[in-house]
Amino acid sequence: MDQREILLQNLERAQDKKLNRDKFAEEFLKLKRQSTKYRSDKIYPTAASEQPENIKKNRYKDILPFDHSRVELSLITSDTDSHYINANFIKGIYGPRAYIATQGPLPTTVIDFWRMIWEYEVLVSLKWER
Repeated sequence: MDQREILLQNLERAQDKKLNRDKFAEEFLKLKRQSTKYRSDKIYPTAASEQPENIKKNRYKDILPFDHSRVELSLITSDTDSHYINANFIKGIYGPRAYIATQGPLPTTVIDFWRMIWEYEVLVSLKWER
C-alpha cells in the first residue's frame, strides 16, 4: 500500500463517526512511546530543542521536534528572535515538507508561530488537542 492510500484510509477512518475513542487513544499512546524511544535511543536526536535557550519554548516537555526534520525560522526581525520553534515538517504525497506539525504557541512564542506561518506560507491550520 503506498503512502497516498494510507493517508486516504486514515482520513476515511477519522471521518467515520463510529471511530472508537479508546482505539484512537491507544494509537496516540503507541506513537508517543515510539517517539520517546527514538529520542532516548538517539535514533532521532532532539538536540536543538534541548538547548537551554529553547527549553522554555516547548509547551510539552515530552514532545520535542527531531533535529532532522525540524522547522527552522530564518526571518530574524530582532535580537530576541531565534531560529528555533517546536515544529517538524511531515512528509506527505506532495513531498517531504508537505505539512508542519507544531504545538500551540505559548504567550512567549506567539510571534515565532506567526513568523513560521508567514515564512512557510501556511494556508490551512488545524487544531488538535492533547
